[in-house]
Amino acid sequence: MRKVLVLLCLGGVTAFAQIGATPQYDAGPKLNWTFGVHRSQPTFSATAAGTKDGRASLVDTEADLGLGRSGSPSGAFLEYSGQAHGFRLAYDALRFEGERTLARDIQLDGVTYSAGTGIRSKARLTVVEGLYTYKFLRQADAWVGLDLGAQVLKSELSALTLSGPPTSSALSPTMVLPQVGLSGWSSGAGGLLESRVFYRYFRLQGASCSRYGMDARAYLYPRFGLRAFYEAGTVKAPAGSTQGDLDLRADSRLTGLGLVLRF
Repeated sequence: MRKVLVLLCLGGVTAFAQIGATPQYDAGPKLNWTFGVHRSQPTFSATAAGTKDGRASLVDTEADLGLGRSGSPSGAFLEYSGQAHGFRLAYDALRFEGERTLARDIQLDGVTYSAGTGIRSKARLTVVEGLYTYKFLRQADAWVGLDLGAQVLKSELSALTLSGPPTSSALSPTMVLPQVGLSGWSSGAGGLLESRVFYRYFRLQGASCSRYGMDARAYLYPRFGLRAFYEAGTVKAPAGSTQGDLDLRADSRLTGLGLVLRF
């Protein structure tokens, strides 16, 4: 159902694009570049079951470790939007912490933690994305495009026992997720309001990833504005696919507010 709603939004971008006055670009210099910074509120959950490089893992970051957001994660992006082509570079650094008494035996990269053990865990997730967009449907204040790119997820999950002999371990998978999908953009109020939606999906060797989201911007001045966004993603890498004999599943949500500058 979510995929259908996103695609319907993409199809309706052009219809809603006529709201507002004539675009600002007719009266002044073209502002093709946008730089933005933001604070976000992420949620993340993952399960790992199986072995990789001979080391076994069996853990659920939410049910077993109670991982939750730590601090106020930040990020930034730089994008270019030309008449037919667009580019985007984005960076996010996310932090999570949790503390639980284990209700079952778990394993983390070959280290076993017994039920009843108090454990403190930390996770760091660094996300770097590069994206190219070809705009195959274009109007003065709207377009629909094909997205091609990659997202690199570098993660580190560490755990430390709180009772008994101190034991610690870490799991540090890095994944490169291709980005293939559609995006749509529209502008109104003379270019002072912008919105964008996207949906991406890719499958390779039994592993799959999907993402969708929306981005809304309101400019107080032609060059400076505010941004609100929402993204959601799912990664599934069954045993025997890209992570060896490790079955890895992850779900993420990211909402945030930020500042944007056009130039």
